Amino acid sequence: MRNGNFETVMNGNCNSVVNPLLDVQRYLPPSVYVASYGRFDDQPEGDLYDRMLRETDVTRQRALMRDFEKHVLDDQAHEIFLLWYYRIVPYRSYVKGWKISPSHYLNQDLSTVWLDK
Repeated sequence: MRNGNFETVMNGNCNSVVNPLLDVQRYLPPSVYVASYGRFDDQPEGDLYDRMLRETDVTRQRALMRDFEKHVLDDQAHEIFLLWYYRIVPYRSYVKGWKISPSHYLNQDLSTVWLDK
């Protein structure tokens, strides 16, 4: 991916915390985020992201994220990203007390898990 010798790439986006501002970094132009391998330049996208980073009002930041999503997915479509998915975790019937969350980062405290065996 780094040398740009590809037509299509599928890559996971696994951060250590659920934060939309961090989750969309991979889809920014390389001039804004060096780990972006999209090989495109989009100054309005970078400017919009910068405005989201500096916005202190959560409601306004959310509105800017919706604008960002529209720009990235509808207007330009340099890349397609999925922020959420349906998580399936198989485990044995005797594992008790564990609630499966939709994210890999939530509900990682195993102190409530016990084996009924």
